[in-house]
Amino acid sequence: MIKICTVYFEGTYTPDYVVKLYEGIKRNSSVPFEFICLTDNNDVKADIKLPYNHYSNIVKHWHKLKFFSPHFAYQNPGDDIIIMDIDQVIVGNIDELLTWPVEDGELLTYGQWWENKLGINGGFYKFKSGSLNFVWDDFALNPEYWQLHYYNTGEVHKKYYGEQNYVKWKILEHKAKLTKTPSEWLCKYTDDFVQNLELNNMYMQKFNTDYMIMGDNINDKLKVIHFTGVGRGINEDYLRKNW
Repeated sequence: MIKICTVYFEGTYTPDYVVKLYEGIKRNSSVPFEFICLTDNNDVKADIKLPYNHYSNIVKHWHKLKFFSPHFAYQNPGDDIIIMDIDQVIVGNIDELLTWPVEDGELLTYGQWWENKLGINGGFYKFKSGSLNFVWDDFALNPEYWQLHYYNTGEVHKKYYGEQNYVKWKILEHKAKLTKTPSEWLCKYTDDFVQNLELNNMYMQKFNTDYMIMGDNINDKLKVIHFTGVGRGINEDYLRKNW
């Protein structure tokens, strides 16, 4: 079973982000999956809804790490677990993405064509249930420390950022395998016109193509648009047609 796991809590996004991600995956895949959302709002659309606990010592998107535990989200041995952020739009068939084979002790994440010194993208993780349980087990020993560690060291610029830094560190520490999807599948886009021109130029040069996004046209190599910042770009016509 493929379990696609997300987190939604009120105050940053709206429930339709979860709805649109779920429907976008359904529309652009033929692969059976179970969509799970850890949430504080019953209006989100999911096959399974799990309660988001505002009174725990875990905050915001750090709840994502719970899915690394084989005891969470009704996981069974052999399940493929996918964790996805909700700030992305599915624009092409993702069967190959969902079914990408992973071994025990392996983490699959998005490949990126723009600068990313960290080398990991927290918007997409895939792994075998239980095979990376140390990510959760180590974090659960001292969540308050890890949730502020990367802010306190200056590695991230905002409090409670750093979840993907933590995951990368644990993958390295435990000598797990890190695999990346083809980077041409992923698009980065913002609500800044000049920055988007630069991103288009980078994509064109990297993959020897005429455009990444041009008007309503989306390059047929793209499968996912991951837009940076809350709601950025969501009013664009090309996104609304796929969202």
